[in-house]
Amino acid sequence: MTTRTACVVIIDANAHMRRLIGSLLAVLPATSVVEARSASAAAPLIQSHDPHLIVMDWSNDHTDELLFVHHLRRGEIGRADIPVLAISASLHHAVLEQADDAGIDEVIAKPISAVEILGRAATLIAQSRRGDNAEAAE
Repeated sequence: MTTRTACVVIIDANAHMRRLIGSLLAVLPATSVVEARSASAAAPLIQSHDPHLIVMDWSNDHTDELLFVHHLRRGEIGRADIPVLAISASLHHAVLEQADDAGIDEVIAKPISAVEILGRAATLIAQSRRGDNAEAAE
């Protein structure tokens, strides 16, 4: 059985932040990175790339992101079980609760730490790959 390259979709309106996160994640073995400026722009990318992980900005007004995750978890945009790592300006209890209710798997705070984002991303990709292997075995 061959393991396909891990794909990560990064959703952030800030191009510099997308490039920074993409550069960090590119050091993970066999990882390709796809960038999207918005949740709506990411939807077709999710369907065409079948990513192992979605990293998204969860700051300020995140109405579009909430709707995106809702549709993702309902299976309307690719696989419903794709892990989502949110990057937020705040780790306030209300923010974490809203992210959890939406179906976000992990939340990390800005400013991001390279060690933290790499560690969380690697863990979520590994979980996603285990799901891929379980499906392939069926």
